[in-house]
Amino acid sequence: MTMLVVAPSLTFSQKKEGKLVEFNNFTANFEVPAGKTWVIESIFSNSIGELISNPDGTTSSTPVRIFIKTINGNIKTDWQGNRFGPQVFQSNNKAGVVSYPITLPEGTKFSLVIVSGDPGKCKEFNGSGFMSLFEVTNE
Repeated sequence: MTMLVVAPSLTFSQKKEGKLVEFNNFTANFEVPAGKTWVIESIFSNSIGELISNPDGTTSSTPVRIFIKTINGNIKTDWQGNRFGPQVFQSNNKAGVVSYPITLPEGTKFSLVIVSGDPGKCKEFNGSGFMSLFEVTNE
C-alpha cells in the first residue's frame, strides 16, 4: 500500500513596498529602518562618463562605476587610495558587478560612491545614481 502525505505549503504575506531612490556622492548614505529588510534589485546611473574622441573619428566614453563605500562603518572602497570593494554597477560591463538581489537586514548602514574611469585612474563622478529596492516589513 502506498501512502501519500501532503504537507501544507508555507506562505509569507509580508508587506513590501517598491522604491526608487536617487542619490549622488553627497547623499549616498543609507540605513535600513528598524523592522524592515531591503531587497535591492538594482543600482545604476543615468549618465555616461566623459566622452573621448578617438583618432579614427569615433567616440567612446569612460565607464561609470558605483562601489559600496562602507558597510556598518567598515571601509570597503577608498578610490583615492586605490582600494576597491564590491562593485554594484559598471556602465560598460554588466557582468563585472555583484549579483542581485542584495538583501540587507534592519539596522544595516551603508554608503555608495560613484566614480568615472578604471580602477587606479578614476575620478569622482558628479552624476546621479539610482537604487531600485523593495522594503519588506519584518514579521
